[in-house]
Amino acid sequence: MTDIIKRNGEKEPFNEQKVKNSVENAVKDAGYRTHAKKRLIDKTINDVNQAVQGKDEISSAKIRNIVINDFEQEWDEDQVPVAKAWRNYELKHGIIYRE
Repeated sequence: MTDIIKRNGEKEPFNEQKVKNSVENAVKDAGYRTHAKKRLIDKTINDVNQAVQGKDEISSAKIRNIVINDFEQEWDEDQVPVAKAWRNYELKHGIIYRE
């Protein structure tokens, strides 16, 4: 089982559902229905699962970067991008990652 190293240094077991919930919330916050972005959600979860596979631990920042990267590839100039919704959540909650 892979442990996630959180920003505060604490560890917790990787929970795919927790990541999926966060991704789905960003999709909704961007103004999409989750079924309209199912491919993006599935790809992002798959990419995160590949990143944690076989590792003892991984930082939450690395997971976040995978998610943001997938979101940024989904840019649609006519609609609010999911990456922006994710970053707005971070900003609103004072979440700071060093990139």
